[in-house]
Amino acid sequence: MRGSDVIAVGLLKGQAGLFPSGMNGEVPFTNFEVMVLDLAYDKSVGIWGHDMNTGTWSFNPCSFERSVPGNLEIWVGGWDEGVPPDQFDIEYEVSGNVYWDNNAGYNYSLSPEAAQGGDGVQTVAIGPNVLVDGYQASAGNLDVQVLVKNISFQKQVAIVYTTDNWLTYQNAFGNFSRSFAPPTTPHQLDTELWNITAPVPAGSTGQFAAFYNIAGVTYWDNNFGVNYSF
Repeated sequence: MRGSDVIAVGLLKGQAGLFPSGMNGEVPFTNFEVMVLDLAYDKSVGIWGHDMNTGTWSFNPCSFERSVPGNLEIWVGGWDEGVPPDQFDIEYEVSGNVYWDNNAGYNYSLSPEAAQGGDGVQTVAIGPNVLVDGYQASAGNLDVQVLVKNISFQKQVAIVYTTDNWLTYQNAFGNFSRSFAPPTTPHQLDTELWNITAPVPAGSTGQFAAFYNIAGVTYWDNNFGVNYSF
């Protein structure tokens, strides 16, 4: 997942929408997930976001979440202003150096308008071509949600999984669920959500990785080489 093509910092996921909060109605949220190369203990990671109404940029810091293989760290953050930025970049400052992921100079985009329509996530930007967005195992099924970049219409989204430590394994293929705003632009492909259900014995444990076949190329999210466990 964005290994060799990102030297020091890269977007994993940015998403925004509305969260139902009972008597208080709906509350806006914006979440970011960022991967950085651990170059030193002291570091600053954050999101620079653009307010489409005022035309100003502001900085929101991220916080460390976990370490992953490859001397990498995952940092997460939100957006204090409520309404998400229509454009954003990632800044990583460490050992007197500043590194950026700004979508090759074009900035990443979210849709503030889409974020205000309906409960749940309504606008998404991802960095890797395929990214596991969530999963759970219950009632004899493993349910996995996968985000992919819409590189081409014809595609195959799936997982490979095992319940016996890879002595045997099976594939389970996904179904398209929805697309997220903003629409495809020359500099940022729109994001699709795919749902995958795999039958597993009730009470079993196992591992899986997601893959994305398109135009003769296969992309993987294997949780930085250690797979996802359920």
